[in-house]
Amino acid sequence: MNSLSLFLRYARYRYIAYRLSLRIKMGKKKRDEYLLNRGISTISFLPERPYSINGIKAIPRKGTQDFYMLFIPREEGIKPHLIMDENETFVDVGANVGSYSLKIANDYKNKGVKVIAIEAHPGNYKALCRNIELNGFKHIKAINKAVSDRKGVITIYERSHDGNRVGTDLYSIHNTFLAEHNFILPDSLEVESDTLDNILANNEVNVMKIDIEGAEVLALKGATNTLKRLRKIIVEIHGDNFDKVKQILENYTFKLEAIRATGHMTYITGSK
Repeated sequence: MNSLSLFLRYARYRYIAYRLSLRIKMGKKKRDEYLLNRGISTISFLPERPYSINGIKAIPRKGTQDFYMLFIPREEGIKPHLIMDENETFVDVGANVGSYSLKIANDYKNKGVKVIAIEAHPGNYKALCRNIELNGFKHIKAINKAVSDRKGVITIYERSHDGNRVGTDLYSIHNTFLAEHNFILPDSLEVESDTLDNILANNEVNVMKIDIEGAEVLALKGATNTLKRLRKIIVEIHGDNFDKVKQILENYTFKLEAIRATGHMTYITGSK
């Protein structure tokens, strides 16, 4: 049995014991609601320590969904669109704790590929930097900013896809963006914002992934020069933004493809 299996078994035993103690205190129904609302699962009881899976090292934060995001295969449909050529630059907008940035950096570490990881939330950014340092990746540049259509200070709001609080911080600059399966939760933070054109002005850009919880249209509006330089873009669509994103990318002569992922998620990929 490998070390990960041992830790997962340890976490499962702790989770079962926790469920039993909650049932004694509050009953089965209230316990299940409590666990669901807080996103508590077996993974929540893994020790906060370095893990190494498929060549990538990371420290998932306790009480978050970091482990799932970093190590459990997901969003398989967009991976064929993330193939890099030698000496290119990948831009990860909404990098969170580094799922895509770390994978690209690891897969192409001997190909001269550079990664720019942009993350607005200060807690996620701190975890991202810790994971980058743990791997010794010098070819990832991390930037702690929200991406929008203007430079300044902006408020980001906690969000959820199912109305329940999620373990990994999920924030957006949209406080009125309340489409089906998207909910605004109480917490908010003020963070520095800027446009992609400003952030990337002095960098080569070739492939970009955008996943910023409903703010994708604002990000694209602030990327007029950047979109001209990209050869490939992948945008996760939230709410009713599909047609808006499609129109913007068509204006920059991208050939588009829509990809339906698990659940409600849809992506638009653009190629030149």
